[in-house]
Amino acid sequence: MIKSFFASLLALIISLMQMCFKPNVIRIDFDHVVDEIRPVHNIGRMPEYVTDSEVNRLFTEANMTSCRTHDINCTDIHRIFPDFSKDVQDEQSYNFTECDAVLASIVDTGMVPFFRLGISYSDPVTAHDHLVPPADYTKWSQICEHIILHYNEGWANGFRYNIRYWEIWNEPENSDDPADNHFWIGTDEEFFRLYDTAAKYLKDRFPDLKIGGYGSCGFYALTKTNAMNTGASPRNQYFVTYFLNFLDYIKAHQSPMDFFSWHSYTTTAKNARYIDYVRENLAKAGYGQAEIIVDEWNYNPTENDKIDRRYGANQTSMLLMFQNKGVDLAHYYDGDDDAQMWAGLFVKGRQPSSAYYGFRAFGQLYKLGSQVEIKNKLRKDLYAVAAKDAQGNAALLIANVSEKRDRRLKLDTGAYAVDKVMTVNENCEWTEIALPDKIESGSMLYVTFKKQAAF
Repeated sequence: MIKSFFASLLALIISLMQMCFKPNVIRIDFDHVVDEIRPVHNIGRMPEYVTDSEVNRLFTEANMTSCRTHDINCTDIHRIFPDFSKDVQDEQSYNFTECDAVLASIVDTGMVPFFRLGISYSDPVTAHDHLVPPADYTKWSQICEHIILHYNEGWANGFRYNIRYWEIWNEPENSDDPADNHFWIGTDEEFFRLYDTAAKYLKDRFPDLKIGGYGSCGFYALTKTNAMNTGASPRNQYFVTYFLNFLDYIKAHQSPMDFFSWHSYTTTAKNARYIDYVRENLAKAGYGQAEIIVDEWNYNPTENDKIDRRYGANQTSMLLMFQNKGVDLAHYYDGDDDAQMWAGLFVKGRQPSSAYYGFRAFGQLYKLGSQVEIKNKLRKDLYAVAAKDAQGNAALLIANVSEKRDRRLKLDTGAYAVDKVMTVNENCEWTEIALPDKIESGSMLYVTFKKQAAF
């Protein structure tokens, strides 16, 4: 009996040891394309708004595709059309000067603006008149129409930027207390009605553009916590209730919605759950074809005061998860260099941070174009995406977000041989190394491959 017990205990110990020390064999089938690599490695805001900017060229080098305009104040509707009583047809009613310069600098990097139609973060007292619902929803929609005409069709000495995404508002449910709401001082239904009016008007006027919204505050209540540890507070629950009521309203009114946008400042694992929730409820409401866009995100921004190697691995894991979960587009908040809680792509002197190198590596996957199959399931703290192009170039980006565990690593890549391995070292420098036999805790690897010639 005792011998049997100890034999069983020994077997359990051996099993656990094998589990702990078994290499994470990553089997990549480069002949099996499973998806396209989507542009989830984008930003909101930039360090400066001038053309031919040295720091902004880093976004070009990362193959980023779009920059969201929220919190770039000169792009706000009331800044472009300062007097609501003016004639919407009259070019003189608009002040495009500042916004023109900003959008030109975005386009100069190779990115296209993701244009938020609404207002930036504002004080509820001093900006009260701009936060209340517009006096005429149709006129507000016509103002948006002429902004689109200016930037896409050359109206009023404008441009032809072919801006595809036009987002109606941002975080209208930021607070259910109007005295504390920095984006919308009105009822829920008043916003639902504004969305319905504007979406129908703009979609009818520009059927080929993507019209959506509403920049939701997110779904923290589903996991009882968020980056600020406020848990399933009444405010966080309100975000979820607002989302469901919004879907009920637009379904009943048959409002168009090409994409649903939302925000999240928490971990990769929690955001994966939120994506499933969003997708499920969009489908229930009849909007299953709507794109899912996370246009403000940052992995636990309270970590931004310690931008070390782990910080970069954590942010990179989000990009990889977004790709694997089918997110259509995403924007990190933000791409500025002001060293505040929300900005983590740069360190002092506008030098690239560990996180920037993860974005840049993902940009290389995006350039390759086609996601290929990783055949085996990875441990929950490992995130990976493999990609290739038609010329036989291929790559793997992998991040280990484990708090403590290094993970042994072995690659099975068939006819593809390792070409180069890059990582962020302890000094947060992007450096070439030999292929290691493990991926350390809080680190990432970017591995490129070349297809070997058949004999």
